[in-house]
Amino acid sequence: MEKCLANNNGCLSGKHQPAQSLARKAMEQVAAEIKPGMSEAQVKALAEEKMSVLGSEGWWYHNVGALVLAGKGRSKLSVSGRDYRASEEVILGENDLVSLDFSPIVNGCWGDYARTIYMEDGHGKLEPEAPTGDEFAEGYEMELRLHRELVEWVRPETTYEEVSEHMSRILSEEGFENMDFHGNFGHSIEDEPGDRIYLEPGNKKTLGGHGKPFTFEPHIAKIGKEWGFKREQIYVFGEDGRIRPL
Repeated sequence: MEKCLANNNGCLSGKHQPAQSLARKAMEQVAAEIKPGMSEAQVKALAEEKMSVLGSEGWWYHNVGALVLAGKGRSKLSVSGRDYRASEEVILGENDLVSLDFSPIVNGCWGDYARTIYMEDGHGKLEPEAPTGDEFAEGYEMELRLHRELVEWVRPETTYEEVSEHMSRILSEEGFENMDFHGNFGHSIEDEPGDRIYLEPGNKKTLGGHGKPFTFEPHIAKIGKEWGFKREQIYVFGEDGRIRPL
């Protein structure tokens, strides 16, 4: 399989776009078919089937195509793909939520895409369809705010550490917390998972200097509440020095 050169020029020429577009389409299909009464494991199987049918060549993240976490408490859980097991016992209710993090491969290149699907009155709502319940709406809006802030604020000279500090400050001010088990907010897109560098304290590399596409994937929860929210997007710099999503 031809390696995908995960540098900025390669990404801007569209190398990662097919995998990311596949993930986005699969997410839309899952949201349309998801139903109360499905187990977390069934949602995972459905998602991976959709991606396979759409052309995914495999899964780059520890051979997990869809990391799915559903329900109160469990949606706040942060776990490595090495240790993840989808639950047969966790069942979606009429009013519930489920986060799905997809890792397809197309033409040797990664897709990395996560969204939260909100179950309200038995109907799965996927962005841009917003949930109406107060707790769901609060998490949904905070995720969008963080991503808007990233797009408006970062420049090539911004460091990975500065992104982490800036987003952590916003979350703290608004009464939210970062649920990631390593405390980061995303990572670079590489050829090998072990080569990733992270949006985390202590990483002084600049986004533009490292020169790779990167993900922003805040996994957050309101302090003291039981729901976890996740939204992940791959970003790249354009010629104007501003980032854009794939």
